[in-house]
Amino acid sequence: MKINGVDDLIELFFQAAKTERKLPRAYDLRAKGCWPTYADDPELAYGYNDAVLTVGGANTQEIGDYDQALDMTQIMDDSDRKLVWAVAHSAARRTRGPAWTKIGKLTGMHAQTVKRRFEQAIMELWYKI
Repeated sequence: MKINGVDDLIELFFQAAKTERKLPRAYDLRAKGCWPTYADDPELAYGYNDAVLTVGGANTQEIGDYDQALDMTQIMDDSDRKLVWAVAHSAARRTRGPAWTKIGKLTGMHAQTVKRRFEQAIMELWYKI
């Protein structure tokens, strides 16, 4: 992703958080050693009813942008890095944007302080790159 401004930089981190959720887990906790449940009626068994679509995996462009965001986080301070990724994951799959109050409760800061520090961290990163 070509970054033309601070807004593009913020969007890069938000898209990277969405991509991270699409990647496979390192350890799949859902894997069990049992048979799946199935319907008794052959007409309703697997493959004969309406399929439920899930979110697909990440494509190459999304993974490339994710790698770019990871490379940029190496430039940031440790506290800024944690805050930026917390805000990005909070905004993933959410229409109203980041949950500033929730992040503030987790970090022990006021919501406006979290937002201000996030903006400062993004601006510092923008000047560094």
